[in-house]
Amino acid sequence: MNQSKLNQLIYTKLALVSKSLMLSLIGFLMVSGIASAQVNKNSQIFKTLKVKDSILFKIGFNKCEVEKSAALMFDDLEFYHDKGGITNSKEEFVKTMKNGICRENNPEKVYRFLVEESLEIFPMYNNGKLYGALQNGKHFFSTDKNMTYNKTDNYALFSHLWIIENDKWKLKRVISYNHVAKETKNNTVKYTVPKDILETYSGKYMAKTGKATISVKNNTLQLNAGEMVVVLNAKSENIFAHPKAPLTFEFVKNTKGKIIKMIVRENGKIAEEVKKIEN
Repeated sequence: MNQSKLNQLIYTKLALVSKSLMLSLIGFLMVSGIASAQVNKNSQIFKTLKVKDSILFKIGFNKCEVEKSAALMFDDLEFYHDKGGITNSKEEFVKTMKNGICRENNPEKVYRFLVEESLEIFPMYNNGKLYGALQNGKHFFSTDKNMTYNKTDNYALFSHLWIIENDKWKLKRVISYNHVAKETKNNTVKYTVPKDILETYSGKYMAKTGKATISVKNNTLQLNAGEMVVVLNAKSENIFAHPKAPLTFEFVKNTKGKIIKMIVRENGKIAEEVKKIEN
């Protein structure tokens, strides 16, 4: 047998072995569950973890029954938030909730809403045995209990790692990210404020990060704060909204009718009260 025919024979046998190994690997993946994609929304896993999501947020977050959501967490819970940093335990999470959003008599209570159609569940297996699942989705927040996704000006993404322990699903890791604003019809100009009233809002204001200037432009207000220059949209006579960010600016008068400050809210929560220092 010449070298050419020998090489061809070796190539053919290697190809057959490779194909056999590939078929075996695919079969193993299918049997073990490693190759499985997200589960059907009618599956038991999906329904179970959607209920867990409701306990975490509709009860624990929205109703502030924090202990009920905490019961679903591992003690070594890790929570990664792209704006709020890292929470390293269940105990720390509960403390943060009770001293923040769920503090007593909080006038700016924020509520969480799940974008139902965004929810996805990806099961996780070890040698064919289900040990956990990754739950991904989109949600938004508002101080308005009746807010809808079509009307909201913000949203974020989340990933929850659920692990089965003693036949019970418990939350191990949380990543909350991509907190962004979105333009909505709510943020377009729908309210016209008389120019003489707009003029009363113009002037210089002292913020924590420095001075901000409000001026009248195109029959509404323009905000200059550092490198930010933006034309605000009127939502009422004294409340204006950022066109892209979840920020509103409320102008407040004293008893003599003089503008004395501007209240800045982010996602409906007071972020800062900015004193007017110059007309």
